[in-house]
Amino acid sequence: MKKVLKNLEPAIRAYLGDAFCFSIINDLAFDTGWVYDKYIHIEYTPSDGQIKYSDYDYYDFVPDQGVFIKSYIEYPYSYCNQKIICSQIMQMIDNDEYFFALWDESVITNYLFQEEEEVIYEHGCFVYGYDSEKEQFYTQGYFGSDKWDKYTIPYDVFYKAISYSPEKGEIAFIGYKLRNDYEWKPDYKKIQKELELYRKRALMSDIIDYYDSNAVVKFFTNLTMGETIHYPSVYCIYEHKTLFEKRIAYLIQQGHMEKNNILELMAELRKQSRKVLLLVIRYNSSMEKEMFNILCEEVKKMLEWERKLLSKMKFIN
Repeated sequence: MKKVLKNLEPAIRAYLGDAFCFSIINDLAFDTGWVYDKYIHIEYTPSDGQIKYSDYDYYDFVPDQGVFIKSYIEYPYSYCNQKIICSQIMQMIDNDEYFFALWDESVITNYLFQEEEEVIYEHGCFVYGYDSEKEQFYTQGYFGSDKWDKYTIPYDVFYKAISYSPEKGEIAFIGYKLRNDYEWKPDYKKIQKELELYRKRALMSDIIDYYDSNAVVKFFTNLTMGETIHYPSVYCIYEHKTLFEKRIAYLIQQGHMEKNNILELMAELRKQSRKVLLLVIRYNSSMEKEMFNILCEEVKKMLEWERKLLSKMKFIN
């Protein structure tokens, strides 16, 4: 038997928790406008020197939104074996539940790419389908690269990865089932309030914090030439601008924002953020000082495009 649940290309995928979630809800989230009162703010976290969406929860799918019915299961380790765990996952898929747990991703990348990494890499895993005849699960993620991709993993490899830590005493996982009665709609008052805050942070010179435009400034100011730049942070910036463009287009379409030439400015900002992303990729592969300096200049241009955009932003009440 084979069953594969709905699985879309996620528009928000800078980090795993969001990518897993949006592979399930991407169409509903964007078609209804539900996503546009979320992911408005980004923040710089000094503890790890990274940029993330504000209030980001690495291991939860849209926390506190009520989008999913969640189930929590723990199997005592002494009770576990491949048949029991794999059968449980198949039952969950049959019940239209997506599977999430932690595994040793080194086991998976060793299998996929014929590597021999022995260090445990604890990471989130996601299963959205199975094929019992071929004895394999359908999964997705960033495996050994920055490219989001889908793979099939044999049951025995999967079980080895998920049973990596007997000292925990159990194998724990979560099921996510999409609610049929959830009301998908945006909160326009929240959108306006949060965008006004975003603009204030960007345009007021006396505001110094770790959010939004200031987050980008802090991130690039604290880089060290000769060290690899954290790619997911820069991709998050680009993704944030792409979503910003879609949000503004939606607000104009719904009659909540004046058109002006704001879409043209937004398109330039999105293009500039992509240019920064591509320069980071080139720099990370070369570590050239000249490339680093060019990158810093292009970041300044990106911030200037954002200030121009925000100064033109006018709501229709």
